[in-house]
Amino acid sequence: MAFLKLALCFLLFALLLPSYGSAQCNPNNFGSLTGCLSAAGWPMKPSQNCCNALKTYQGKVQCLCATLTAAKQKVSSINIANALRIPRTCGYGNYIPSGFKCNGQTIP
Repeated sequence: MAFLKLALCFLLFALLLPSYGSAQCNPNNFGSLTGCLSAAGWPMKPSQNCCNALKTYQGKVQCLCATLTAAKQKVSSINIANALRIPRTCGYGNYIPSGFKCNGQTIP
């Protein structure tokens, strides 16, 4: 009986693991970054809500790039170069490494 429970646990884990991994980055779910729209459109200081939302992208620079690119497709006023400066302005300069390229923009 214990073996059966253990086998079911492993099966459940194996079934859930792929969906968990794919849920890590959903570029079309950029609603949490709506507080960043003004700063992404024009070079201005981002709001505290924007900076707080960016915390979820720590260590996920590819995801941030994909999310900004998806958002740009829906909101034409987004300037990728401005958007990529926001983490540094928020004090998260290490979120995007120097030389990283996103949508044709290179981080200095």
